[in-house]
Amino acid sequence: MRKLLLIFLLIIFSKSLNAAVFTVVSNADDGAGSLREAISLANANGTTVTDYIHFNLSGNNASDVTITLESELPILSSNLIIDGTSQPFSAFLNPNIKIALLRVVDPYFNGLRLDNANHVEIYGISFSNFRADPLGPIEEKKGAIYLYNSADIIIGAPGKPNCFGGNYAGILSPFVIPRKDVQRIKISSNIFGLGENGINNVANESGIDVSFLKNSVIGGDSPQEGNLIANNLRNGIALGGADGTIKIANNIVGLDKNLVLKASMAANGIYVNGSTCIPNIFNNTIAGQAKGILLDYVNGGFTIVDNHIGTGLLGTESYPNEIGIHINFCLAGTIGGLNNSDANTIAFNKTAVIVEISYPISILKNSIYCNDAAITLKNLPLGKVVTRSRITTINATTVSGTYLPNSKIELFYVDDCGDCEGKTWIATIATDNVGKWAYSGSITGKVTSTGTNQDGATSTFSKPFINDSGVQKFGTYCGLSTAAIKNLEVYDANIFRWYDAAGNLVGVSKNLEGVTAGTYYLKAGQDGACDVTSASYTIDAKDNGIDDTKKIITDELCGASNGSIKGIGIVNDLPKRWYSASGNFLTTADDLENVPAGSYYFKAGVGVCEITSEVYMVKNTIKNFKVKNFEIVPSSCGKKNGKIIISNYQADIPTKFEWTSQSGELVGNDENLIDVLPGTYTLNVSDGNNCADIAGTFTVGDEILPIIDLTNLQSHNSCDGKNLSITGIEVNGTTAPYHYRWIDENNDVVSIELLFKGLKIGKYQLLVADKFGCEVRSRFIDFNQIKNIPLQIPNAITPNGDGINDTWQITGSDNYPNAEFSIYNRLGMRIFYSKGYPKPFDGVYQNQLLAVGVYYYVIDLKTDCGIISGSLTILQ
Repeated sequence: MRKLLLIFLLIIFSKSLNAAVFTVVSNADDGAGSLREAISLANANGTTVTDYIHFNLSGNNASDVTITLESELPILSSNLIIDGTSQPFSAFLNPNIKIALLRVVDPYFNGLRLDNANHVEIYGISFSNFRADPLGPIEEKKGAIYLYNSADIIIGAPGKPNCFGGNYAGILSPFVIPRKDVQRIKISSNIFGLGENGINNVANESGIDVSFLKNSVIGGDSPQEGNLIANNLRNGIALGGADGTIKIANNIVGLDKNLVLKASMAANGIYVNGSTCIPNIFNNTIAGQAKGILLDYVNGGFTIVDNHIGTGLLGTESYPNEIGIHINFCLAGTIGGLNNSDANTIAFNKTAVIVEISYPISILKNSIYCNDAAITLKNLPLGKVVTRSRITTINATTVSGTYLPNSKIELFYVDDCGDCEGKTWIATIATDNVGKWAYSGSITGKVTSTGTNQDGATSTFSKPFINDSGVQKFGTYCGLSTAAIKNLEVYDANIFRWYDAAGNLVGVSKNLEGVTAGTYYLKAGQDGACDVTSASYTIDAKDNGIDDTKKIITDELCGASNGSIKGIGIVNDLPKRWYSASGNFLTTADDLENVPAGSYYFKAGVGVCEITSEVYMVKNTIKNFKVKNFEIVPSSCGKKNGKIIISNYQADIPTKFEWTSQSGELVGNDENLIDVLPGTYTLNVSDGNNCADIAGTFTVGDEILPIIDLTNLQSHNSCDGKNLSITGIEVNGTTAPYHYRWIDENNDVVSIELLFKGLKIGKYQLLVADKFGCEVRSRFIDFNQIKNIPLQIPNAITPNGDGINDTWQITGSDNYPNAEFSIYNRLGMRIFYSKGYPKPFDGVYQNQLLAVGVYYYVIDLKTDCGIISGSLTILQ
């Protein structure tokens, strides 16, 4: 019997090791030869080796190869290949898609479902109408192919595409918590959102909607592996909570197979989310989307390389997206790269690139042109700044400027669309340690630049810009046409055109000179490349040729004759002759420098053409270095440990300090004076130049050591006469809190309380430390002199006046001065009370001798002895 059972098991086991081909010969939902039966048989055949499901449906039209499903098929097991291309004939307009799966009933369910499956491949099938309840929760959405906790799955391949149209999602992995990764998935050569012919619109809500994708590929390294994704309502590719390396390559999004635009202006072309994900997005064409590429909270680093976004391979096609690339809440990544082949072509979009709440993002060597807006930086993380680059010089052989130190500049020829976007990369130039940079070479077009700082964050493109904060206007001089407008800072421009109020061209240099009084404005740029127009500047006919609107008067400081008057412009750069208010000639320098407080003016020109400036006043400034707030820490313990700590000043802050003692000795050069003896100290300060002052004089006191007062010291034996307690010691002083230690003759600490209890009788010394750590000591106190007399309480008295036992004598009561003694009658009335026991009880209450009888006493010793009680009998 055992042999028969073993043979039977071996037969079953050997069958499970043989790969099987299950052929679908019926397009019925169920029954013999159906796809449902084939999946069930494959599942029953085990997963040790790979099984195949092939098709051999009879007929010659689309309905003959369409399997209409009324319920969800069995969940697929591992090691299974479902190959629709095995069907002998094709009835669709794609010769490689030969089988169709169609949901035909109201309940929502998936097309093919993979739960905990590995090594499954699906080819040559068109999936339709696998929708989801629009009101259902996200974790219950349905898809044409449903993946959960599965790995090593291939969906589509060159020559073996699948098609997904009219579904909630073509390929779906649900957002279910806790997460279950789907790993090593490859989705290639498929069609999403179009018919099998790759042309007709058959929209999905999302083409690929896979949560928790890890280490996978969408598309592939060759164009043949790319997916055709168009006409999806929400997302072409959506990856939520992705992890590991994700390759998205060679896909076409938003176009049909003839590269005709199929816009989905509410959808994202490629959406990736995942804090540890590393997306590598390259060689894709993305058109007609709300956002071509959206990366959100991707912090593992990303690369977006060699994509065509808003245009096609020629770069002339206009396939606009609302936003080409949107980077949101990401820590690092690169758009483009160091090699020319890395460049993305981003054109014809409303906005080419938005970088939002993200830093640092490098945008390198891309071709960006004909967008309504190029690079937009929004809401950079707190404390992060990306400086815009500026070009100061442009000519036929040189482009130069100043940016951040040790960074890099990229130069581009601009597009012809008017927004100064960088279409063609020219060069990458490093800036030096002060930010200067220069490019030498033939310049054959209009140029723009971007700057990338040391962190790797790239700026927007530079464009013509006029800074007129330093502009100077000069009126006519001596009746001549000498009016001028100078000192405008103009960037990214090599062509300058000045116009008068009537629009007449009056000058072609950066400075306007040799004109009459009037109103003028400047247009600057690169001959039509985003020209910029300045404000209008009016030169009044009454102006005298002097412009002092930008003058800088520096007052004399603390009488050092270091005042100055600078920045006054004059027509035709006439030389100035400076004078004091009294008319004394001083200098012919353009700026007046190193003068004391006073009034000054200058003259220029000669004879009838001489002009005189107004009078300018240089004042003398005195600094106030007085201390406002300070703290003094007195010296203590007779040591050199006093301190003077300065908090702030009444007005100006000095930079140099000298502390001197009362005798004039230098004792410190820091702002704070520390480790000094008691005394008076003066702080002398200065600004390091000519301004000096006494900031204050301060007295460091001497803290008095605490005093141990033993005047009221009392010591007490315990009830059994073996232990000692004390009261009455006081510590006086101003440096509390105090810390106490009692030590014995061996220097051992026996108590840390000021008034100790329960020590054995002996000699002790008290040590007191104050808040400064200063310590004082008492003398050794000999407590051996206390009589070792236990408390002895009589239980009867005879108050008859015979001198014998007339009073209640309690031996040892002197040792308890704080004790309370009470006697009660049998009714509970207290008839005697005494704190301490200076006068013994004599049997009298309210001047009357108490009656003979039994009374009761209660003695509270106020010590660890507690309360003692008993009876007291009064006899005759």
